[in-house]
Amino acid sequence: MGAEEITVPARFLTTVAHLIATLTIVYDVDNIASDANKHSTLSEYSSEKDTLSVLAYASLACFIIEVFGLFSGVSIFVPSVSSLYVFLHSLGTILVALFVALSWALSTYTWLFLIFSAFPAFVELCMAFFVLKLKLFEYS
Repeated sequence: MGAEEITVPARFLTTVAHLIATLTIVYDVDNIASDANKHSTLSEYSSEKDTLSVLAYASLACFIIEVFGLFSGVSIFVPSVSSLYVFLHSLGTILVALFVALSWALSTYTWLFLIFSAFPAFVELCMAFFVLKLKLFEYS
């Protein structure tokens, strides 16, 4: 049994789970922002709601990059990268779900976005550059 037989389905499932947790934020941004900022003024609420919306949609853009890399095969057969994605998306799913369920501070989502969405998308773009432009890995 090769590493790909385990990491490819795990990578897909953890990416989809993290996507679903992020879609929860996208579709319920009003309630999440109001629950997290019960004692803020209207202008602070509006500003933080807009920031949360921008980060949630940016996270969706990162998922598009990652899914494109997954289905194009650019990084799917590099076991260390796939294992990194499985780890980051598993932890990202758990922490985003806790962010929504426990009404954490909205500034927390900035870190969740940077670590669990932007970083994997950056790695995927780097892998695409290494594979397609520099030919460091074989792409079939």
